[in-house]
Amino acid sequence: MFLFALLALAALVVSIVTASQLGPLRATVAELKRRLSEIEKGKVAVEPPPPPPTAVPPPLPTLFPTIQPPAMAKAVVPPSARHLPPPTINWESFVGVKLFAWIGGLAFFLGVVFFVKYAFENNFITPRMRVLAGALVGIALIVAGILPTLRRYRVPAQSLCATGILILYANIYAAESFYSLMPLGAASILMWIVTGIALILATKLDAPGVLILGVVGGFVTPLLLGTKYSNAVVLFGYVGVLNSGIAFISALKRWGYPVVLAAVGSVILELVWATGFFGPVETNTMRIILLAIQAQFLVTSIVFARARLEGTSTIAAAAIAGFLPLFFCFHLPWLNDQSWDFIFPILLLSDAGLIGLAIVHRASTTKSKMLAVIVGAALVLTWLAEWVWQTSVFASAGLNDPPLVVVPWMNYVVAWHVALLLLFAVAPYFCGTDRLWPWTIAAIAAPLQFWLVYRLVEPSFPEDWHWLIPIFFALPAAAGVAYLVKKQHVQLASGDSRLAAQGAAVLALFSFVFPVQFQREWITLGWAIEGVALIFLFHWIPNRRLRFVALIILSVAFVRLALNPAVIRYHPRSRTPIFNWYLYAYGLAAICFIAGARWFGAPREKEYERKAAAFLYILGGIVLFLLLNIEIADYFSIGPTLTFSFAGNF
Repeated sequence: MFLFALLALAALVVSIVTASQLGPLRATVAELKRRLSEIEKGKVAVEPPPPPPTAVPPPLPTLFPTIQPPAMAKAVVPPSARHLPPPTINWESFVGVKLFAWIGGLAFFLGVVFFVKYAFENNFITPRMRVLAGALVGIALIVAGILPTLRRYRVPAQSLCATGILILYANIYAAESFYSLMPLGAASILMWIVTGIALILATKLDAPGVLILGVVGGFVTPLLLGTKYSNAVVLFGYVGVLNSGIAFISALKRWGYPVVLAAVGSVILELVWATGFFGPVETNTMRIILLAIQAQFLVTSIVFARARLEGTSTIAAAAIAGFLPLFFCFHLPWLNDQSWDFIFPILLLSDAGLIGLAIVHRASTTKSKMLAVIVGAALVLTWLAEWVWQTSVFASAGLNDPPLVVVPWMNYVVAWHVALLLLFAVAPYFCGTDRLWPWTIAAIAAPLQFWLVYRLVEPSFPEDWHWLIPIFFALPAAAGVAYLVKKQHVQLASGDSRLAAQGAAVLALFSFVFPVQFQREWITLGWAIEGVALIFLFHWIPNRRLRFVALIILSVAFVRLALNPAVIRYHPRSRTPIFNWYLYAYGLAAICFIAGARWFGAPREKEYERKAAAFLYILGGIVLFLLLNIEIADYFSIGPTLTFSFAGNF
């Protein structure tokens, strides 16, 4: 092993010597080529200076002057017209400098590792001397890499510095974990210093590889030495300082990817910390840490945007840090009847940060799709977290408490749901009123939040006033329509997609009035009515997406009526033949299908548009056929249930 280490050191020295000699040789050869080229062109001989002008007598007048023929211009072939040999790979430089430099650095690092391992196993030197020798080797490699003579050769210098950083990390970890030669605090400080040195070297040497190594080492340090961390402020204070340093270097060198690596490292440390790896975790501390890390990356993105630096990477980093609090809300082991409101501040502030990210970059047209995906994903994750929370609460024992205890908490939770709705509803006014995606997300947010709120308030809200709930949730979309028409002067006949999205949201919430106020079969009728209303809205706002969505909704209503046997068992049979709830449930739905086909309108350029009217007529005919058979079966049924008997007298 010792000979192997010497061989590796010799290879590294040979590569450095070769690199130092190849440089002057390459310069000499280039100079000789230049002189040879000048000799071939006849430019080496120095032309003598022109003689001083002498007095020349004027020519005598001639009676018949001779006409000299014009001199022929000499054709000059431009140098670019000559045939140049195609560029080739400089294998001499690659094999002589880069290849042996990297192989030498890696071999030397492996040699040191195996030599130290061999010395550990045979106890050749004391642990203190082992650690000291490793530290000296690492420092010597870094010093050699920053020497002015070697810095001219970029690859060998970076190889030496990266190898030295790796050795110092391993050496400090061994000193603390294996030999207990230094306390945890001292080892952490030394590793933080090594991380800072790596960041400085990456800046001075213009070495992205050294920066990546420093970033990885900086985030791995708490994991290597972190089984005894109990103070989250110290741990994430270090993470915050590290993220700030990485952001500063990224801005200085105009590198974007280190910020993304910092976000990934921060998220990994947060996940490991939340599992209790570093010690007990407090709920409020978790909330603060998650939001603080997200806020730091949001500020970084804002600074980059103000300085007109590369912004895609900072947007991705801020999104990674912002999605983590939303994912945390899916796992609620601490949920009980005294902490129902735990997730709502996290959801509200995290969504506000992600929407703020879109606000900062609203002037960019190239990043619009990226921002739309981020805000849309935030809405979906928020709704899923709220749904998981409600499922956990309704399954817990908290709702079995007396109403005087439960109702105040429910009102408090409803207020949080409304706050989340308003957050997404006002996003278009700040993210850009001329863009479609903020209006679409705002339109989707209203029905989603309505469904959650209705589940909470239905037991305690007066039954005769249930219809007010969807009307209330339709107000933000109605305000959006009024803003676009009155303030933005958008004409209805223009078919603007923003108007179509907000108008569709208003109709969807108005269609919810029927199922919440009446019986369960009105859910299907609400869908059928909404489909016809969207087709009718198309004649005011000629946006063809309205008709496409209407076809989907009407198809869902048909499937629920025709392929769902539970529909006919929603109510027991009444004693009134023909004029019963079957008639209005199936009859009104059939009228909606036929009316939708009648009012579908033009243009019908696409294939589905040409066949849409016939398709809706067919659905209406099938529903009427089902209604006829259900009414016949109901007329001849005996008992509380509807039965289809084909053995009787037809």
